[in-house]
Parts: sequence; C-alpha cells; structure tokens
Amino acid sequence: MSSGISRKAFLRATGVALAATIAGCNSTTDNSGPNTNTQTSPETSPQSEQQNDDSPTFGNFYVGNANTSSSTVIDGRAEVVYTRPDTATDKSPVVMVPGLGLSPYIYRTTPDGRRGWVEYFAEAGHPVYVFNPPRNVDSGGLDTAALQNSDSASLSRWSIDRAWPTWGFGPEVGDPYEDVRYPVESVDQLVASFPAYVSTGGGGGGRQSGGQTGGRGGDQNSTPADSTETAAGTQTGSTTGGGGGSRFAPPQETAALEALLNRVGPAVLLVHSAGGSSGFTVAQAAPDLVERIVAVEPVGAPTDPQTVAEMGGDAPFMGVYGDYVDERGQTGRKEATQTTAELAGETSPASTLLSLPDEGISGNTHLMMQDDNNGEIADRIISWISD
Repeated sequence: MSSGISRKAFLRATGVALAATIAGCNSTTDNSGPNTNTQTSPETSPQSEQQNDDSPTFGNFYVGNANTSSSTVIDGRAEVVYTRPDTATDKSPVVMVPGLGLSPYIYRTTPDGRRGWVEYFAEAGHPVYVFNPPRNVDSGGLDTAALQNSDSASLSRWSIDRAWPTWGFGPEVGDPYEDVRYPVESVDQLVASFPAYVSTGGGGGGRQSGGQTGGRGGDQNSTPADSTETAAGTQTGSTTGGGGGSRFAPPQETAALEALLNRVGPAVLLVHSAGGSSGFTVAQAAPDLVERIVAVEPVGAPTDPQTVAEMGGDAPFMGVYGDYVDERGQTGRKEATQTTAELAGETSPASTLLSLPDEGISGNTHLMMQDDNNGEIADRIISWISD
C-alpha cells in the first residue's frame, strides 16, 4: 500500500474497483437469488456484493457468529437486509442501525405505505444495508433454556402506551400533538412491527412476551436512557454521554456490526436511538471502516474529546433531532449530541447538529424516518453525505 493513501481510502478504492470488475464480467460470485438469503465466506472482499448486473437489487444475509456458550441468552448472528441501486455506483454504502426494540421496518417503509429511507438513499445511488440487532428475536439466535434460567434477562416488547409520549407523538397515547408529523392514524402498523427482544436488567415498566407489564424486562420502556434525562446526559470525561452508555452496546451486537462493516465498508454509519451506543463503539474500534456518522436522536453520544477524536478517525459527524425534546425528557441527550458535533468539528468542519425545529420544521418525532416529511429529511442527510 502506498504511504500516500490512508487505509480507509485504500479499502474504499479496492471495494469500488472489485465491484466494477464483477459487474463488467457478469460474474456470478454473488450467489443471492430473488428472496434468497446470502452468506459469503469471511474471505469476501469489502463491497464485493454491492453491484452485479445479474443480481437482485434487494435481499438479505447474515453476519456474526453463532454462540457456543450455554451461558449466553443470545448469540452473535444478525440479519442484514440490503437494497442496491439499479446501476453500478461509486457512492458510499450506508449502514442503517435501528434503536432498541425496533427492526429494519422503520427504515424500509412507513405505516401509511409511503417510501422509506432505504428507497430514498438507494435512489440517490447508495447501496443500503439495514442491520437487525442480534437481540431481536427475529434476527439472532435465542437460547430459550438460557433465557429461562437467567435472572437478568427476559423478553420485552415496546408498548404503545410508553412509546407514544417517549417518541414525541403526543403527551399521552391517543392524544397527538397538533403538528405531529408521524402518521398516527396508522400507528397500529408500527405496533405490529415491534419485535420481541432480549432485555437485560432494568427494573419495571416494560412489556414482556406474555403481554404483562413490569418484571425484569423493559430496558427501553423504563430506562432513563430512552425516556428521561439523566446526569449522564451531560457528563464529560466519560466514554459515552446522553444516557445509556455501554449497556446498549452488548459485545454480540458490536461484533456483528463490525463484521458487517468489514464486509461492505468503508461506509456511512447511520444510527438511531439506542443503536447509537453500538455504532459509536464500533466507530471507535474500527475507524477505517467508517466514512461518516449520522446519529438520529442517539443514545450514548460521546462527550469526551479523545473518544470523539478516535471515533471514525476524521469522519464527519451529523446529529439529527426532532421536536418536543424537552417534553420527552431528552434534553441531556440532545446536548450531548451537540457536544459530539462540536468536538468532531475541530477536525472535520462538515460536522453539524441538524435541529429541525431550529430550521423552522416543527412536529418531527423520534421516528422521523417515518414522519410525513421523511423524504425531506432524507434529502438533507444525503446532501450532507455528498458534501
């Protein structure tokens, strides 16, 4: 490798060149067919499955390793749903990570049937890979025996009673804000999409798989990280800020996400809510695989200068925030995200915090990727990626 080119640039150039070679030769090395799972070997080169003239423009595959220890409730396998542009492209792939207790559904479509961010980004020429965290029962492997014997883990699922005010739909369930951008008339579709997920610790307030509330489950339904502001939201000198910290970055999840970036990166890493903790951890561990970071109302935005400097190397950072942050009790998280953007801006001037209310855009929710102006927000992010 030439001393005049960074490892990140080398990986990017290698992936693009390989993708172009595959497309030009009509190679069949990508063995995915319509509606078929793909699984490449560890030797697969970065971005090798990005574009193949004979391959489908959508599909899914798995990353991470199955767990061999009987003491762990979930293993490290994670499903990845991908969409490729219709034509060969040299634009950066985008890896999208949903928040805790959410699935790729939030990026793929909207409850009222409009286009999701996956389609907007793919139409702009970006290969898109949506990560389904291993803790989601529909993604990774679940050891039911280990779950039954665990004192610290249980199955949880979001309840609309908790989600409605926490995500900024309105002050209480069934009572939307007058200017809310979420299609609340179709919220039943969102509720139907909630996967059961493995919850570890965290007191009462959650909904377990049997439909009961309380008990051991309910990380996202009950923790300060996703419902109320905590002192950790503005703490400096810590690895993560904004609430939550490493509790939302289990090793199985970070390992699987890093495996995905090794397969398709360097890439733009787009994280949401508690998915920010895993994303920031991986960006710090494998900075050469991260070109830019987009953090949508994240948990765990780092406020320590050294951590930010290590996270993604010189990768520009964009935080994105919607409305009613004070009412949702998440002011500390937004302030931590602002701090991350300012620290990242010291080496990457493109870094910024996109606060939609400050732009005169009101009513956006925690699930802005499904709000009725999701296309406008996607366009702003895509334009920033291209700067």
